[in-house]
Amino acid sequence: MYIIIVFANILLKAKKNLIKEGIYLQKVNLSVRLYTYYSLASLAKSNRPIDRALLKYGFSNFSLEILEFCDTDNLLKREQYYMGYLNPNYNIVETAGSTLGYRHTPESLAKMRDFVLSEEVRERKALSTENATASRRISIVVENILTNEKSEYVSLTEAGKALGVSRAAVSQALLSNRILKKTYSIKRKT
Repeated sequence: MYIIIVFANILLKAKKNLIKEGIYLQKVNLSVRLYTYYSLASLAKSNRPIDRALLKYGFSNFSLEILEFCDTDNLLKREQYYMGYLNPNYNIVETAGSTLGYRHTPESLAKMRDFVLSEEVRERKALSTENATASRRISIVVENILTNEKSEYVSLTEAGKALGVSRAAVSQALLSNRILKKTYSIKRKT
Protein backbone atom coordinates (compact mmCIF):
# COMPACT_ATOMS: atom_id res chain seq x y z
CA MET A 1 0.00 0.00 0.00
CA TYR A 2 1.37 3.39 -0.96
CA ILE A 3 0.18 6.86 -0.13
CA ILE A 4 0.41 10.26 -1.71
CA ILE A 5 1.69 12.91 0.68
CA VAL A 6 2.12 16.65 0.70
CA PHE A 7 4.72 18.60 2.64
CA ALA A 8 3.40 22.15 2.96
CA ASN A 9 5.52 25.05 4.22
CA ILE A 10 3.32 26.74 6.84
CA LEU A 11 5.39 29.95 6.77
CA LEU A 12 4.81 30.41 3.05
CA LYS A 13 1.12 29.59 3.41
CA ALA A 14 0.66 32.19 6.15
CA LYS A 15 2.82 34.81 4.44
CA LYS A 16 1.23 34.62 1.00
CA ASN A 17 -2.15 33.19 2.05
CA LEU A 18 -2.01 30.75 -0.85
CA ILE A 19 -2.86 27.13 -0.22
CA LYS A 20 -0.66 25.93 -3.12
CA GLU A 21 2.49 27.82 -2.17
CA GLY A 22 5.42 25.74 -0.97
CA ILE A 23 3.92 22.30 -1.58
CA TYR A 24 5.90 19.16 -2.38
CA LEU A 25 3.97 16.14 -3.58
CA GLN A 26 5.21 12.59 -3.84
CA LYS A 27 4.10 9.00 -4.05
CA VAL A 28 5.88 7.24 -1.29
CA ASN A 29 6.54 4.28 0.91
CA LEU A 30 5.92 6.30 4.08
CA SER A 31 8.37 4.58 6.43
CA VAL A 32 11.28 5.06 4.01
CA ARG A 33 10.36 8.66 3.21
CA LEU A 34 9.89 9.70 6.85
CA TYR A 35 13.23 8.17 7.74
CA THR A 36 14.84 10.20 4.95
CA TYR A 37 13.13 13.45 5.93
CA TYR A 38 13.92 13.14 9.62
CA SER A 39 17.54 12.08 9.12
CA LEU A 40 19.63 15.25 9.30
CA ALA A 41 22.58 13.43 7.74
CA SER A 42 20.44 12.46 4.74
CA LEU A 43 19.01 15.97 4.39
CA ALA A 44 22.45 17.56 4.60
CA LYS A 45 23.73 15.39 1.72
CA SER A 46 20.74 16.07 -0.50
CA ASN A 47 20.28 18.97 -2.87
CA ARG A 48 16.54 18.56 -3.47
CA PRO A 49 14.51 21.75 -2.94
CA ILE A 50 12.28 20.13 -0.30
CA ASP A 51 15.31 18.94 1.69
CA ARG A 52 16.97 22.36 1.54
CA ALA A 53 13.70 23.97 2.67
CA LEU A 54 13.32 21.55 5.59
CA LEU A 55 16.82 22.45 6.76
CA LYS A 56 16.32 26.18 6.20
CA TYR A 57 12.88 26.63 7.79
CA GLY A 58 12.91 23.73 10.27
CA PHE A 59 10.51 20.82 10.68
CA SER A 60 8.05 22.78 12.82
CA ASN A 61 7.29 25.06 9.89
CA PHE A 62 6.07 22.21 7.69
CA SER A 63 3.02 20.04 7.85
CA LEU A 64 2.69 16.55 6.42
CA GLU A 65 -0.67 15.77 4.88
CA ILE A 66 -1.70 12.41 3.49
CA LEU A 67 -3.92 13.09 0.51
CA GLU A 68 -4.89 9.57 -0.44
CA PHE A 69 -4.11 5.91 0.07
CA CYS A 70 -3.92 3.99 -3.18
CA ASP A 71 -2.58 0.75 -4.62
CA THR A 72 0.50 0.63 -6.83
CA ASP A 73 -1.58 0.22 -10.01
CA ASN A 74 -3.10 3.71 -9.63
CA LEU A 75 -0.16 5.39 -7.93
CA LEU A 76 1.36 7.37 -10.81
CA LYS A 77 -2.06 8.32 -12.16
CA ARG A 78 -3.17 9.74 -8.79
CA GLU A 79 0.16 11.50 -8.23
CA GLN A 80 -0.14 13.14 -11.65
CA TYR A 81 -3.69 14.22 -10.83
CA TYR A 82 -2.57 15.96 -7.64
CA MET A 83 0.46 17.49 -9.34
CA GLY A 84 -1.86 19.07 -11.91
CA TYR A 85 -4.43 20.13 -9.32
CA LEU A 86 -2.08 21.52 -6.64
CA ASN A 87 0.79 22.68 -8.88
CA PRO A 88 3.42 21.99 -6.19
CA ASN A 89 6.48 24.20 -6.43
CA TYR A 90 8.98 22.12 -4.45
CA ASN A 91 8.69 19.40 -7.11
CA ILE A 92 11.32 19.87 -9.81
CA VAL A 93 9.56 17.77 -12.46
CA GLU A 94 6.12 18.17 -13.97
CA THR A 95 5.39 14.51 -14.74
CA ALA A 96 4.81 11.94 -12.01
CA GLY A 97 7.43 9.19 -11.90
CA SER A 98 9.68 10.87 -14.45
CA THR A 99 12.62 13.24 -14.62
CA LEU A 100 11.52 14.20 -18.13
CA GLY A 101 11.42 17.96 -18.46
CA TYR A 102 13.86 18.66 -15.64
CA ARG A 103 16.54 21.10 -16.74
CA HIS A 104 19.84 21.51 -14.95
CA THR A 105 20.86 25.10 -14.27
CA PRO A 106 23.77 26.47 -16.32
CA GLU A 107 25.88 26.46 -13.13
CA SER A 108 25.11 22.77 -12.52
CA LEU A 109 25.95 21.89 -16.11
CA ALA A 110 29.25 23.76 -15.87
CA LYS A 111 30.11 22.01 -12.60
CA MET A 112 29.38 18.57 -14.09
CA ARG A 113 31.33 19.37 -17.25
CA ASP A 114 34.38 20.70 -15.37
CA PHE A 115 34.35 18.17 -12.53
CA VAL A 116 37.67 16.39 -12.16
CA LEU A 117 38.62 14.16 -9.25
CA SER A 118 42.04 14.78 -7.78
CA GLU A 119 44.47 11.87 -7.68
CA GLU A 120 44.15 11.74 -3.88
CA VAL A 121 40.34 11.49 -4.07
CA ARG A 122 40.57 8.76 -6.74
CA GLU A 123 42.96 6.77 -4.55
CA ARG A 124 40.70 7.15 -1.50
CA LYS A 125 37.63 6.06 -3.49
CA ALA A 126 39.49 3.03 -4.85
CA LEU A 127 40.69 2.10 -1.36
CA SER A 128 37.20 2.56 0.07
CA THR A 129 35.69 0.31 -2.60
CA GLU A 130 38.42 -2.26 -2.08
CA ASN A 131 37.92 -2.24 1.71
CA ALA A 132 34.14 -2.51 1.38
CA THR A 133 34.51 -5.47 -0.97
CA ALA A 134 37.10 -7.13 1.26
CA SER A 135 34.89 -6.79 4.34
CA ARG A 136 32.07 -8.69 2.59
CA ARG A 137 34.25 -11.50 1.32
CA ILE A 138 33.83 -14.96 2.78
CA SER A 139 37.00 -17.04 2.72
CA ILE A 140 36.16 -20.67 2.02
CA VAL A 141 37.79 -24.05 1.71
CA VAL A 142 36.72 -26.34 -1.12
CA GLU A 143 37.42 -30.05 -0.68
CA ASN A 144 37.27 -32.50 -3.55
CA ILE A 145 35.60 -35.48 -1.83
CA LEU A 146 36.92 -37.89 -4.47
CA THR A 147 40.62 -36.98 -4.07
CA ASN A 148 40.58 -35.25 -0.63
CA GLU A 149 42.39 -32.33 -2.27
CA LYS A 150 41.64 -28.97 -0.57
CA SER A 151 41.78 -25.49 -2.08
CA GLU A 152 41.31 -22.14 -0.34
CA TYR A 153 39.61 -19.15 -1.93
CA VAL A 154 39.27 -15.59 -0.64
CA SER A 155 35.75 -15.16 -2.01
CA LEU A 156 32.73 -17.07 -3.26
CA THR A 157 33.22 -15.51 -6.69
CA GLU A 158 36.80 -16.76 -6.93
CA ALA A 159 35.71 -20.26 -5.91
CA GLY A 160 32.86 -20.19 -8.42
CA LYS A 161 35.21 -19.26 -11.25
CA ALA A 162 37.66 -22.00 -10.30
CA LEU A 163 34.89 -24.61 -10.13
CA GLY A 164 33.06 -23.43 -13.24
CA VAL A 165 29.87 -22.44 -11.42
CA SER A 166 28.24 -19.20 -10.35
CA ARG A 167 28.92 -17.38 -7.10
CA ALA A 168 25.29 -18.09 -6.15
CA ALA A 169 25.79 -21.85 -6.60
CA VAL A 170 28.80 -21.77 -4.26
CA SER A 171 26.83 -19.70 -1.75
CA GLN A 172 23.87 -22.11 -1.81
CA ALA A 173 26.16 -25.12 -1.37
CA LEU A 174 27.80 -23.40 1.60
CA LEU A 175 24.52 -22.38 3.23
CA SER A 176 22.75 -25.70 2.72
CA ASN A 177 25.83 -27.83 3.43
CA ARG A 178 25.42 -29.65 0.09
CA ILE A 179 27.97 -31.24 -2.21
CA LEU A 180 28.54 -29.12 -5.30
CA LYS A 181 28.73 -30.87 -8.69
CA LYS A 182 28.73 -34.22 -6.83
CA THR A 183 32.39 -33.57 -6.05
CA TYR A 184 33.03 -30.49 -3.91
CA SER A 185 32.35 -29.88 -0.24
CA ILE A 186 32.23 -26.16 0.61
CA LYS A 187 33.14 -24.96 4.11
CA ARG A 188 33.81 -21.57 5.61
CA LYS A 189 37.50 -21.04 6.40
CA THR A 190 38.03 -20.99 10.17
